[in-house]
Amino acid sequence: MFLKDFLFPKLCLGCNALGSYICINCQQKLEFVEKDSCVYCGRNSYMGFTHPGCKKKNGIDGMISFYHYNLLMQKIIKHIKYRLATDVFKEFCQIIEPKIQKKMLFYKQLSVNGLLQPIPLYSTKQKSRGFNQALLIGKFFNTTLKIPIIDYFERVKNTIPQAQLEQKKERYKNIRGAFKKKYKTNIKDRTIIVIDDVTTSGFTIQEFAKTIKREGVDKVFIITLAKG
Repeated sequence: MFLKDFLFPKLCLGCNALGSYICINCQQKLEFVEKDSCVYCGRNSYMGFTHPGCKKKNGIDGMISFYHYNLLMQKIIKHIKYRLATDVFKEFCQIIEPKIQKKMLFYKQLSVNGLLQPIPLYSTKQKSRGFNQALLIGKFFNTTLKIPIIDYFERVKNTIPQAQLEQKKERYKNIRGAFKKKYKTNIKDRTIIVIDDVTTSGFTIQEFAKTIKREGVDKVFIITLAKG
């Protein structure tokens, strides 16, 4: 461990200070989401529940995110995603605020028969990264949620990263039909909590929720680490 720290010293992602990936000063730059909102209209909503007037037949029933996708969160997630820096995530987990546990426990109460499904990566992307960051995040969240983690769905379309597309129409076309169920497992009338690292336009999670709901699932809730 000491040799690793000597050869590859930890530098703060926010200010390059030596000693940790997120120094004490930069921890203050993480912006906790104080007010949750409806995933469809963006207006304030208690615990992120979808407003009755915004509900869709195969839509999301609620979504919570923990941090705003500011510059520091972008760097943290980029390192977790693209640089195989699982050590960054482990350190991040140690500084996550207690308020997050309160939010997750509330969603646990809504999911008596719940299942936890990390949003799938396309096979070649997962192979190149060596892991699915949503599963990594899901396993951490599950230390609080304590519900079964499933892997019943897959991404069948190698989509362009949504952040690279500026037009809403392009983002919608890019993600449409991207997911399908892998196994003939009965999940009818269950509640599924979907885990992802970040949501920006919301098209990815909406498409995934649609795929899940078509399998007869009763409720779909989304939990993301960050919100753009």
